[in-house]
Amino acid sequence: MKKIILASLCLASACTFTGCVSEEDDIFDASAPVRLEQAAETYTERLAASAGGWAMEYYPTTETSSPKGNGYLLLAKFYPNLSVTVGMKNQFCLPANEYMEDTSSWEVITDNGPVLTFDTYNNCLHTFSSPDDVPGTPGLDETGVGLEGDYEFVMIDVPEDGEFVMLKGKKRGTYVRMTRLPEGTDFQTYIDDVENFSNTVFSASAPNVCMLTMGDSISKLANGSTGIFNIYPYEGDAISDESYHPFMMTKRGDKYYLRFRDALVGPDETEEQEFVYDSERDLFTGVEHPEYLIEGDLPHRFFASAMSEGVGTWMFNSSSDMSDNIRERYQALASSMSTERATLRQVSFGYADGSYICTIAGSRRGPTGGTTNIYYSYKFALTETENGCTLQYQEPADETSSNMLGTFPAIADLLNVFNAQFTITTPGSRFNMNQLHLAAEGGTEITLTIN
Repeated sequence: MKKIILASLCLASACTFTGCVSEEDDIFDASAPVRLEQAAETYTERLAASAGGWAMEYYPTTETSSPKGNGYLLLAKFYPNLSVTVGMKNQFCLPANEYMEDTSSWEVITDNGPVLTFDTYNNCLHTFSSPDDVPGTPGLDETGVGLEGDYEFVMIDVPEDGEFVMLKGKKRGTYVRMTRLPEGTDFQTYIDDVENFSNTVFSASAPNVCMLTMGDSISKLANGSTGIFNIYPYEGDAISDESYHPFMMTKRGDKYYLRFRDALVGPDETEEQEFVYDSERDLFTGVEHPEYLIEGDLPHRFFASAMSEGVGTWMFNSSSDMSDNIRERYQALASSMSTERATLRQVSFGYADGSYICTIAGSRRGPTGGTTNIYYSYKFALTETENGCTLQYQEPADETSSNMLGTFPAIADLLNVFNAQFTITTPGSRFNMNQLHLAAEGGTEITLTIN
């Protein structure tokens, strides 16, 4: 990050002092206060020149926990009459998570350098600098400090016709990047678009983590839906190896960009801060280092880790997609259970007490009814070269389950059909693997849903 900051400072200096070669003599003939006033006027014109406005990647503080460490997408349109319209959609809106915007005033002032100030209260931007108690943080009273954000920003880099503007919070020192928006941008449409994309690749309902590959280093990225990744070694532990990294999503043209608040450092000390989504490959590539990748986990590895790490079990029932040989055995078991006034609910594969377990869940009708689960152990192994796994039924996990084999012989028929080597794929995106498809030679296929 220091390298990036230093580069920005150098660029800012270059823009300030060499932006107009023909006026160079006049600039250096003027006093320092006059030069500052000229810079303020120039920066005012440049902010107002973006007909579509700007997308602000706003971070209240440099913390790494929610909500002060989160990034917030604010859109701002600066007008030459020094009014500004700011729009946003987050938990601090009224009502919460519904788009709102407000118009106030702005100005570029001189204070040891040009400073962008939002000098009258704006219900969007000043929410983050208000000293009021922060809503949605039960048990905490932040009265007097609030979210601790800024409403005045030192203007680090404001190039003429530039795609980006770099700001730095005057009080907190947090860096804020603004991206030029195309003319005609509708603020609410833009925010909804970015939000929908972000919710698709980092869905709160999808339990799978992602992979970050930087050279020889492979890490897991968890909790993407929160806006603050927990990044830890792929074979490491999410708690003991935790490392938190806020990020934000924006859109430029027809491409979506994921940018970390602070640059990530690779194993060879190279840095990468921003990644762009490749829709054809369904992954993000580094803007500076395209070989650096953010992608969904490998399906077969996620199939295993979801069970062993307690994320969930893999379930199927009568409505699941399955090959005829599995459906015939499932229906045979359901029919035999029905003769004993029982209903087959679902079958699932999971992990418990150090063993892989297949659970057959049923319920009994009548006055003695209730839910009944029976358990059978099986061997499980990943087959790395085939992107899959092998399953092999072993034995009943307890006496009750053993007795049920005598009552319902169809149980063994259903369990044995899974004795195979499967290739595992995802029906959709690897960023959202709530479902996985298992296929074996001979036509045995099943779609499992995480439960």
